[in-house]
Amino acid sequence: MLQDLRAAFRGLRIGREQRTLAIQAVVIGLVVWVAIFALKESVHWVFHQVLHWIEHAATPWVLFIPLAAAALIMGLIAQYRSEVVNFRNEEGEIETLNLVEGDGIERAIALFFSADPSVRRGAPTDRSGLEARWSKPTLAIAARKFAASVVTLGSGGSGGLEASSALIGENLGAWYYKLRSNTAPAKGEGSPEGQTARWIAPNPDYLQAAQLSGIAAAVTVLLGAPLSAAFFASEVMYRTRPLLEKLFYSLIAASTAQVMSSFVGGARPTMFGIEDPSVPPIGNLRYWLALLLMGIAIAFVGQLYRILNVQFHDRFQEGFKNRFVRLLAGFGATGAIALAVHTLTRRFGITERGLELVLGSGESMVIGAFAGQVTLAMALIGLGAKMVATLSTINSGGSAGLLVPSFFFGTMVAAAFAQVFQSEPVFFVAPALTGSLIAIVNTPLAALIFAVEEFGVDYLGPALLILIVAGLTSHPKSIYRAQRAALHSIEILPGYDVELLGVPAAWLGRTLDDLNLYEAFGVQVIGLLDRSADDEQPSVLFGSELAASTTLVAGDTVLVYGEEEKLDALATATSQL
Repeated sequence: MLQDLRAAFRGLRIGREQRTLAIQAVVIGLVVWVAIFALKESVHWVFHQVLHWIEHAATPWVLFIPLAAAALIMGLIAQYRSEVVNFRNEEGEIETLNLVEGDGIERAIALFFSADPSVRRGAPTDRSGLEARWSKPTLAIAARKFAASVVTLGSGGSGGLEASSALIGENLGAWYYKLRSNTAPAKGEGSPEGQTARWIAPNPDYLQAAQLSGIAAAVTVLLGAPLSAAFFASEVMYRTRPLLEKLFYSLIAASTAQVMSSFVGGARPTMFGIEDPSVPPIGNLRYWLALLLMGIAIAFVGQLYRILNVQFHDRFQEGFKNRFVRLLAGFGATGAIALAVHTLTRRFGITERGLELVLGSGESMVIGAFAGQVTLAMALIGLGAKMVATLSTINSGGSAGLLVPSFFFGTMVAAAFAQVFQSEPVFFVAPALTGSLIAIVNTPLAALIFAVEEFGVDYLGPALLILIVAGLTSHPKSIYRAQRAALHSIEILPGYDVELLGVPAAWLGRTLDDLNLYEAFGVQVIGLLDRSADDEQPSVLFGSELAASTTLVAGDTVLVYGEEEKLDALATATSQL
């Protein structure tokens, strides 16, 4: 018994690895807090100065001056010592992402999985694991993304700050870990070619814990909700993979950042500063029915954004090959929309804040909605105009994100419902923020926890209903292409992979034995999604269930295993049938 007690006490001891990662998370939380707090204050100060200048100018047309200047500066920042990260999309093609342009979360995802301990598919020249991350700058990218975000959002570019913050946090986390690993001067066993042992971290999981910690701390500074931020970071990176192992370190870094914000901003700094919100009328059936309709409306907005996002991305990337022309077009479109809304809302006496409905992150309008300052007309105009402006800014290459804009979209829907149902705005806006995150960003756990952290447990029920309704009706698919592609890029062994291959018309009516893919291409069929029964869901044939005499029918999909080069040859051959 005594030995058992001693063993139990020894088991309470924090292991060396856990201590190392915990200390790492605290330090990263502090470093990231300094950077993101400075970024947030800088963006707000610059934007208010620019907005004040525009509003007091002789004509609102001057808004094109800061936007055009920002487009040119942004192009120079992105082009100077341009750094890119590659990822393989869902079609199996290699895409290149400039690390300074566009949505920072997509870049952070690609960087995160470039350091994945698993062997992953990439371009033939791609490095994998730690070497891949070490080949990219860290502190330099964080500094350039900082500047790009201040330029983009400070000038009035439409978008959120969370994506830039996440990429800065990822880079600062990787920078700290690289700095901590810079100890051994001699070349070590198993080191990548041309690298010294000092650049090789002891464990790839340590690096990913550092990256995740940086992202969580960065988002915490913006949201003021560490639990939501930790789940947001984990869900974005591990949407289809286990997340609990590294969640603890995200929580430590997020809590550290929250403590620092408390020292500077007061007792419990939150994103929208709502103190003691009114208790929602949860005993009112009419309220629940209104929430049900609002959840469907938010899901619709999310679906619309996804559709438009693909179209805007293709038009900007394919229509403007020159980076500066592309950025000028995107920022110019944002300015034109802002000017149109400003003129329209003033002419018809709708609001004097027309520019704020389009320019910037939209945070001030969300706060205004809580105070009942957003009318039905403002909500409808702002929803459409802000969506197009955000799509133009981000897809043209502007450095901005979707977190606050997604809040803005949900808030405008909620403000409209509050007007229609003549209700206190917070009753609709608070749960609508949950629906925004699930319908657009697709982080359901972070969305639900954020509602509770920001507004209290009284809003758990309404937020949960919106979460379920928006999730079920929108069937959300991640807006981040790098996240969607990550699941499809894992190799079984170095140089080998598996592919899902749709059965071409030339194979219909033939059996696997007839095709003999091993003889023809050197690959093996190891599974089949069989639709011969005409059921809505195909039968999954695997192992002993998969017979060589199985006849292929329209809609079948074969799972093929083999060397990457042979799989590519097979894919090329089937595409020509």
